Amino acid sequence: MLRAQWLGYLMQPGVIMAGLIGTFMQVALGVANNFNIAGLGDLITHYGLSAHLASGGLVAALTGLFYSLTERVSGHTVATGSGAAAGGVSGTLGLALSQTLGITPVAAGATPIINFAMLPALVASLMGYVEPTAASAAAHTAAAAPAAFDTTALAQVFTMTAAGGGAGAFVGRLFTGHQTRRATRKSQRPHHAHS
Repeated sequence: MLRAQWLGYLMQPGVIMAGLIGTFMQVALGVANNFNIAGLGDLITHYGLSAHLASGGLVAALTGLFYSLTERVSGHTVATGSGAAAGGVSGTLGLALSQTLGITPVAAGATPIINFAMLPALVASLMGYVEPTAASAAAHTAAAAPAAFDTTALAQVFTMTAAGGGAGAFVGRLFTGHQTRRATRKSQRPHHAHS
């Protein structure tokens, strides 16, 4: 049931786009931190955001805020859930791309959160293109899956950054809800005709 809810939130208009914008922001923040562009790396370190999940949570919160301010979705729950999904997408893909590009180092002996080099082999084995028999294809799929994803880290990063995205979307929804109530009250006031 919970998975179906997340899938529903991911399918809301603008969630994937907000997540991709957040992913770009996450990678840009990692580059700025590593190369200390315009002193941004020192500023990030000064505020304690040099760890990936801290900066990823910040970007996820901004992604959720961006989503709730740009998309007109009815209901606080749907907007907050969709903002959380956008934050989770941005944090997870941001970390995966940062690891792939060498911005965020992967610990010795650890598997990257998403090993993009192994994805074509995993897809080919799932579709049955690599091995001719079902038994060897199942064995190949089981061997390829752990190398393509670190499911524990993937779940942790998605959860942490989705929490940040949900918090950002909630704050944004409170702001837009307040603005909407004010506009509604203003439009409901009786207008007096001047003659």
